[in-house]
Amino acid sequence: MDINGLITELLKQNRFITPLEQDILDTWNELQKHPLDMSSANQKIVSNNLKYPDIYTKVSVLPSTVQKPVQEITETDLRYILDSQLAFLVQKEQEVRSHGQ
Repeated sequence: MDINGLITELLKQNRFITPLEQDILDTWNELQKHPLDMSSANQKIVSNNLKYPDIYTKVSVLPSTVQKPVQEITETDLRYILDSQLAFLVQKEQEVRSHGQ
């Protein structure tokens, strides 16, 4: 199991889940869908972008991120964005925990 999977499993065991933890779980759950629900995945991406503009910026400036017109976005693109968002959400959660907040 990778680090994202481990963290999401640990979060599922908590009785109280913070909004950030819930977003990690929701993003992870979107990535687990096969086939990917393109509409649901896009809604989660937009939601994460609105809640976490810093993460939107980080994903946008990754060298592997390519801007495309909406009609050209594929399942692979959505999975890439969700996976990148998840990595940064987990990083944010780790920072929160390391600062004792």
